[in-house]
Amino acid sequence: MSRSSLCSTRKSPQHEAAPLLPKADAMLPKEGNPLYLYLLTLCSTIGGFLFGYDTGVISGALVLLRSPEVFDLTNLQSESVVSAAVGGAIVGAALSSCGNDVFGRRRVILMSSAMFTTGSVLMASANSFGELLVGRLVVGIAIGFASMTVPLYIAEVSPPDIRGQLVSLNNACVTGGQFFACVLDAILADVDQGWRYMLGLAAIPAFLQFLGFLALPETPRYLMSKGRKEEAWDSLVKVRGTMDVSMEFSHVEDEVERDRYEDSNVWEELKSPAVIRALVLGCFIQALAQLCGINTVMYYGATIIQMAGFTNPTTAIWLSALVSFSNFIFTFVGIYLVDRAGRRLLTLGSLAGVFFSLVALGGSFYAAELQSTEVTGIGECSGIATCFDCVANVACGFCSEGSPDPIFALSNPTNANLCMPGNTASTMQGSCATSNWSFQACPTDSRAPGWAIFVALFVYLAFFASGMGCMPWTINAEIYPLRVRSFALSMATSVCWITNLLVSFTFLSIVDELSVYGAFWLYASIALFGFAYLWKELPETKGLELEEIQQIFERREQRTSSVFSTISSIQTNE
Repeated sequence: MSRSSLCSTRKSPQHEAAPLLPKADAMLPKEGNPLYLYLLTLCSTIGGFLFGYDTGVISGALVLLRSPEVFDLTNLQSESVVSAAVGGAIVGAALSSCGNDVFGRRRVILMSSAMFTTGSVLMASANSFGELLVGRLVVGIAIGFASMTVPLYIAEVSPPDIRGQLVSLNNACVTGGQFFACVLDAILADVDQGWRYMLGLAAIPAFLQFLGFLALPETPRYLMSKGRKEEAWDSLVKVRGTMDVSMEFSHVEDEVERDRYEDSNVWEELKSPAVIRALVLGCFIQALAQLCGINTVMYYGATIIQMAGFTNPTTAIWLSALVSFSNFIFTFVGIYLVDRAGRRLLTLGSLAGVFFSLVALGGSFYAAELQSTEVTGIGECSGIATCFDCVANVACGFCSEGSPDPIFALSNPTNANLCMPGNTASTMQGSCATSNWSFQACPTDSRAPGWAIFVALFVYLAFFASGMGCMPWTINAEIYPLRVRSFALSMATSVCWITNLLVSFTFLSIVDELSVYGAFWLYASIALFGFAYLWKELPETKGLELEEIQQIFERREQRTSSVFSTISSIQTNE
């Protein structure tokens, strides 16, 4: 994540491209105890774990929350529960941009921990849809704080030679939190009031992080930027585990002074065509990562698997956990390949795999519909011909052969498989015997397409996690000039969360309009368009200095201007 700030136009503190002192490696203390640094990083990455846990846990919890015995959520309410956290994250990310500069990184993380704890308790104790929604919103704000501040804190306390690894560890903890949440969902699926434990257990690591950060220091760079040099020295000595930090301290001090000296008008620099081109690319790749449908799988994974025909909630949640494992394990593939295969190849290869797996996913759902049990539509469900289409319609449910509603039996003597108006509560209203009524999946259909759907989901996440899951953040951190990097990263991060909200809030509605396979083919078409754009616009930045990357965009803009000038000249001569 970026260390962006909307409250300040001061440039990013990263100056690796043009150091005034010897390279950072030479400034590191030769001796020191790194144990404190690793413990500090571990405590920090609890924020990443909580980020992943609270975005992943809703997948399994939603299956239980939609049941008549709990809140009997409608599609709109389900989308609202999912999207409340994303909307809160947008607010949290914006507030943390200011908070990091005003209050410091440590205090923002403390606020994040407190809000994770509070939101988890609110959700676990919720007795109504409204209370649940408030808890999700509070947790969402905490996610926004953590997503912006934890990577920044780790980066500012880490030595340069292992900074990338430690920051990447936070990304791994995000996907690890998502996987752990899915496994916990599966374990608690059959436990009485299991959804309360699912949503409330995050309070434990959040509270532990809060206690841990009470004893951890603020980052040396933030303290230096506020003129608190003695505290900055003490902080640096503490995180390095040695008194031999004078050269590194001088480097930090010099870096802060350069920030102040080179402070410039960000708005003027943002008007540069090369910067605009880079910013469009950065925002596009962040939006593309969301519009490929990743969070429909993370938020609605168990629901999608139920749509595939695995009607038992416990089975659906366990299969969702296996799918989430793909996302977790292949994140490490991306971390391994990023400095070997390069950003461009890894991104395009990942996106190509995402496209083909989305096509396969949609095709598997389409095959499931073709093989689905034929039904007779009743009332407002008339015209629906298969069980698959029946349960995909929010207003209808499937009444299987053997116990049709007696009201409709006379008009349907030859086929007892009905698609009839109803909802999750229909079984309690006597429309159909409990064992014969299904609202989310077709219990009588073949499982073959269902297993194909499961495999396609696993492959989809494998391709996504290995490239598109982490490359948008890596690329955005490299393509902007130093003085506008904070602001540009803030804009790209905002685009990420806004498109995340758009996708998560519309998935079930798109399914109602286009069917499940139509929704995934829509995401596939977006992935294909994104591949074409990135093939043309995305440069390879592996091994390049920051100035060299900026020069790529400047040269491209010069070529574009030259082409337009030539065309204009030809038209004038004519």
